[in-house]
Amino acid sequence: MPGRPVVSGAVSAALAVAAAMTLGACDVQRAVDCARLALEVSQSVDELEQAAQGENPDVLVDAVDAVGNDIQELRDTVDDVDVQEATDSVEEAVDSVRAGVEDGTSIDLSPLGDAVDALTDVCA
Repeated sequence: MPGRPVVSGAVSAALAVAAAMTLGACDVQRAVDCARLALEVSQSVDELEQAAQGENPDVLVDAVDAVGNDIQELRDTVDDVDVQEATDSVEEAVDSVRAGVEDGTSIDLSPLGDAVDALTDVCA
């Protein structure tokens, strides 16, 4: 047809492959960011568990805050729906731990551990 550019099948295929590779690179980067941040959350939870064994509530508050900061960074970096849901679960568990620290009540870290495991699975 006059006036319309003609794109050959080979050029179309090359453009499709290039687009898929670009999209794939974004997916790979998202997975890397998610895994890195999930690892940071996991390490902060480990530190929180160690702090919970001690007698110093200030150290425990700092550890809870560190987990909260890691969760916020993950939320800001990765916008995948499954990751956001897993992040919400971790955040709820962190809030529960924080409330226990503030109230001086017994702290159950098992829901936090379960939520971090779920987050790690989603990011894997």
